[in-house]
Amino acid sequence: MESTRLPIYHPYHNLTRSTHINDMLATPTISLPRAAGLAQLPTKIVATASTIEFLQDEEPKNINDLIRLRAQEDCSDEPIVAYPSSGTNYIHYTPKQLDAFAERAAPHYSAFIPQRTSSSDPVHVIGLLGPSNLDYLITLLAITRLGHTVLFLSTRISEEAYVGLLNSTKATTLLVDNAFQSMSKKIQGQCPVSVQPVCSRVDYDGSKPTTFLPKAYLDSNTENSNIAWIIHSSGSTGLPKPIYQTHAGNLRNYANNFGLRGYITLPLFHAHGISCLFRAIHSRKLIYMYNADLPLTAPHLVATLKSHDIQILYAVPYALKLLAESEEGVKLLASLHLVMFGGSACPKPIGDKLTAQGVLLVSHYGTTETGQLMTSFRDRADKDWDFVRPADNLKPFLRWEEQAAGSGIYELVILKGWPSLVESNRPDDAYATKDLFEAHPTTPDAWRYYARLDDTLVLENGEKANPLFVEGVARENRNVAEALAFGANKPRIGLFLIPAESTACKTNEELVGTIWSAIEKSNDQVPAFSRLSKDMIKVLPKNLVYRKTDKGTVIRAAFYRDHKDLIEDAYREDELSGSEILEGDDLLAFLRARLLEIADFADMSVLQDDTDLFSLGVDSLQSIRLRKSILETLDVGGQKVSQNFVFENPSLTAMAEELTRLRTGAAKKDLPTVEERMAALIGKYSDFPQHVAGNKAGPAGEHVVVTGATGSLGAHVVAQLVRQESVSKVYCLVRASSQAIGQKRVRQSLMERHVYHMLSASALRKLVVLPATFAEPHLGLSDRVYEQLSSEVTGVLHCAWSVNFNMGLESFERDCIAGARHLIDLCLSSTRETPARLAFCSSVSAVARTPGNIAPEDLPDSLSHAQGMGYAQSKLVTEHICRRAAAQTGMSARVVRVGQIVADTRQGVWNATEAIPMIFQTAVTVGALPALDETPSWTPVDIIASSLVESLASKEDAGVINLTNPASFHWTKDLLALLKQAGLNFETVKKRTWLARLRVSNPDPTANPPIKLLDFFTAKYDNDTKGRKLSYATAKAEACAPSLSSAGQLSFELVQKFVNYFQNNCWNSPEKKQAKQTVLVIAGPCGTGKTTVATAIAEKVNLAYIEGDALHTPEAREQMAQGIALKDSDRWEWLARLRKAAALSLLETKASAVVVTCSALRQVYRDSLRQVTEEGNFDIKFLLLLGDEEELKRRTEVRAVEEGHYMKPEMVVGQLATLESPGEAEVDVVPIDTVKAKEVVVAEVEEIAREMLT
Repeated sequence: MESTRLPIYHPYHNLTRSTHINDMLATPTISLPRAAGLAQLPTKIVATASTIEFLQDEEPKNINDLIRLRAQEDCSDEPIVAYPSSGTNYIHYTPKQLDAFAERAAPHYSAFIPQRTSSSDPVHVIGLLGPSNLDYLITLLAITRLGHTVLFLSTRISEEAYVGLLNSTKATTLLVDNAFQSMSKKIQGQCPVSVQPVCSRVDYDGSKPTTFLPKAYLDSNTENSNIAWIIHSSGSTGLPKPIYQTHAGNLRNYANNFGLRGYITLPLFHAHGISCLFRAIHSRKLIYMYNADLPLTAPHLVATLKSHDIQILYAVPYALKLLAESEEGVKLLASLHLVMFGGSACPKPIGDKLTAQGVLLVSHYGTTETGQLMTSFRDRADKDWDFVRPADNLKPFLRWEEQAAGSGIYELVILKGWPSLVESNRPDDAYATKDLFEAHPTTPDAWRYYARLDDTLVLENGEKANPLFVEGVARENRNVAEALAFGANKPRIGLFLIPAESTACKTNEELVGTIWSAIEKSNDQVPAFSRLSKDMIKVLPKNLVYRKTDKGTVIRAAFYRDHKDLIEDAYREDELSGSEILEGDDLLAFLRARLLEIADFADMSVLQDDTDLFSLGVDSLQSIRLRKSILETLDVGGQKVSQNFVFENPSLTAMAEELTRLRTGAAKKDLPTVEERMAALIGKYSDFPQHVAGNKAGPAGEHVVVTGATGSLGAHVVAQLVRQESVSKVYCLVRASSQAIGQKRVRQSLMERHVYHMLSASALRKLVVLPATFAEPHLGLSDRVYEQLSSEVTGVLHCAWSVNFNMGLESFERDCIAGARHLIDLCLSSTRETPARLAFCSSVSAVARTPGNIAPEDLPDSLSHAQGMGYAQSKLVTEHICRRAAAQTGMSARVVRVGQIVADTRQGVWNATEAIPMIFQTAVTVGALPALDETPSWTPVDIIASSLVESLASKEDAGVINLTNPASFHWTKDLLALLKQAGLNFETVKKRTWLARLRVSNPDPTANPPIKLLDFFTAKYDNDTKGRKLSYATAKAEACAPSLSSAGQLSFELVQKFVNYFQNNCWNSPEKKQAKQTVLVIAGPCGTGKTTVATAIAEKVNLAYIEGDALHTPEAREQMAQGIALKDSDRWEWLARLRKAAALSLLETKASAVVVTCSALRQVYRDSLRQVTEEGNFDIKFLLLLGDEEELKRRTEVRAVEEGHYMKPEMVVGQLATLESPGEAEVDVVPIDTVKAKEVVVAEVEEIAREMLT
């Protein structure tokens, strides 16, 4: 096959840019076979700006060639490697000397390792174990000269690891330094290898008579593809695995260099170490090797840096830590052109300190399996040393996979086709690095290393904590030799410290004290669940034995296994017994001080003695920490303190009173009953102002305020409202720090529920998102915005509520109960003739304890009828407040009790983290489902939304309605049978058997999400109590909301849809998902700016761009220029060419996506383009640009005049007539309203495109 150069596609012409060091370091050189049919495609399809070139013929073909060529050059007498004779007394060696040394050492080794004289001779794998000294370097050069492969063995791995590597690579010989003779004897008995000593200086320095090798006749092309080195992984999660590197791959890697005199502290058996050495040789620049006989200390590093003209330091982070501890070390680093580290992450405090002192610190990122990938090379003014940047030619081979929606944490995946890729672990032959990154908040294509996927600590509540940050902070302290965070499947994280040998601290407490201020600062920079409390820092003995990787870092998994008892001890409370007795104000002051240590409050004044802590954002992990602090310090009279102590006593006063009662042994006070507390809250929020009738008619149409749009029900409500002709505006009040973030959250919510694609441009214009704070009287809105709402609002649909079943009643007051009251006030502030109408979404749990068999559509006779949890009680409180508002002011304030909401009827979308879907998932993770004797009543979310919208507009005299499906079903007889019919395979078992199986199932909540709800399921089902069968009257609801009657019996169609949704979207592990390349179609009628948007997005996201119009035939363009629409027969051929061009672009570039412009006005045209998914592992998405007729005509006319484009304004009318709105199933379409500023449209499309591609 003919070869062609692989283009790196850029979406814009005439690209000029200066060479970037990231490009230099990450530019491979490859040649690919020409894809069939490429030559026939029009050259306009893709604009190219740069091309990967072939290797020049004069370049070396293998490692041996490289040494020989450098020895024959004019500069062969210039030093290229320096190694100490002793201490830091360096001797310089030229390429000519290295070549001569290798020429003399090779015959020495040929006595027991046969030389290959022909490319048909077998290649042997030769293990090399020893310190990275000159003998080591000459040995590896000699083995290469003999034509064999070197297996680099770390000096820091276990006997088991050595045996595994030697056996798996079929090594024939093991060359061992004297220092490792005892290990070699252990290995020899378990491997069929010949053990031989590494040569010494006298074997190659010319002091012995020289013996020459016979001439070898090796084919350069064959040798080029042979394996040069075998490096191995660190073995941090198991035994190390071999990674094979060819001569060709290595030479491409070594050709990328900085061209600076260097100093390397990394061992040569490390991938970064051997690469740095040979990059120096390739670039003809001198490199100093650290003396392998010396410990890595600051004095030794300083001595070399001071004595020699070094420009770049290649170091492990530990070396940087040592130098950062002295002013002299920092100054030396700042004097270098560049400081580059690798091997592990550099602690952020150290990097920040060095960068602030003028050090150009560059993070290097690469893997043994992929080669060098990214660096943080940048201008000196840019201080973001820890954000690596991919070069342009690397970007098409990167895929960033977000770990959880909205988490901002991505795993890096390298795609097939990257030339240095030597390993794959995905079905599409990509390599998932298991390295996690977070994107820079403002700089595009800049990524900070976050953690290893294996390192992430999954807490017992499913939250994922990054241990590296706090470990790095601790390791910065000179008194700490090692730090390791722990806490997997525990309520909070802890930290083990191993003291440095030189520590001056006399006690463990003193050691912890030296790092605590730094830990406190680091706590401010991480999520609440990742924060470390002082009591969870545990100091271990200096002489503790623990396993390390070849890089010298602790093997996390092995440490957790070997020292699991230490971890368990850290969480035991048996020894917690404080003795301090505090009372009154002293006790309150103690509780306040401890709480402020644990939780952050933007406004300290909000923390009053009686303030509900959970209304201020205190979470469950902070509650655990506060409880533990109390137990460690205070005398509680030997009494048991409830695990939910803070939840049960959620204010400083309540905690102080309960602690005093426990210590003194006093009987519990006759506190107000929950019903009395509910009544008090009702009274507190039921004094309403009267509405003042305005004389303003207000703008035409309904103007509806909606809360909860980021939830499932709210999303469906919004989607239905904006599509109604009678509705002019929908205001979404959203908890968000800015309008932009709020808009993004609402859009994502509607897209996740598969309702956004059906919105027209006019519907999108009705949608306004406002960031709000419900606890504030004016909802956190500015006076201007609040006044605008008062003048416009006609109705309020209040769907938002905190869903936390652990919180007590009072914890719902600030945001929820008071928030509902503030929305009532908004209704009453209306300047229209009548107040705005309110529909409050309550819950059937508010009346779940109603006596008898039927709950009426009215307020219950007693507040005790609410289910026994704060959530239900707060809902019932608000029901009463709403009805009192109606009675006192005459406003319409309807209570809408909503029952169990399930998947929608169209797409089957259902939140997989809810309890019922979690039960279903155990069919997959446990293989069983419980046989429950329950008769649920389920209502699809879209039917609830329709009914809710109808109830707001209804004139029916119904103050309270039960919006729940009148039809029920039996869990076991009906539902389980339908689940099996829908394709779920499971065993039906008794509920306690099911619990037992769940209890012993995989404890990892990532692989087995239902395990997170084990306690909830146990409380609900680990009993013999029969469930109560309570029905709800629905006559008023059906009168107010006719859609409710369409819910009907549970159907196979609905069950099939939500099972398919779960299986296709929620229950596949990331390892099983095969990532796809995406065809991103910018669609829409002429004049919407398809080309403008597509070129901008392709440039910003660095993707290839295919201009659809370029693939029309000349005849078709002429026909359209005359205002004659194309026939479908012409369109099918055009769409086929588009599909082919898109597929070939993706196959050629291996990029994550390609941008294509195509009008795609009708569903059949979009379906035709969707056929591209049958031509490869491709996905397709449509961004449908929309606009008004007059505006589109204007734009088209301007373009025709200024650019001579063949599309004329007359074509707009025809295209708008042809345009078909996306159908229900077309969830791959995202509508974009383009009747706004170009930069706003481009920014919106870019944001959506990035979301689609991650």
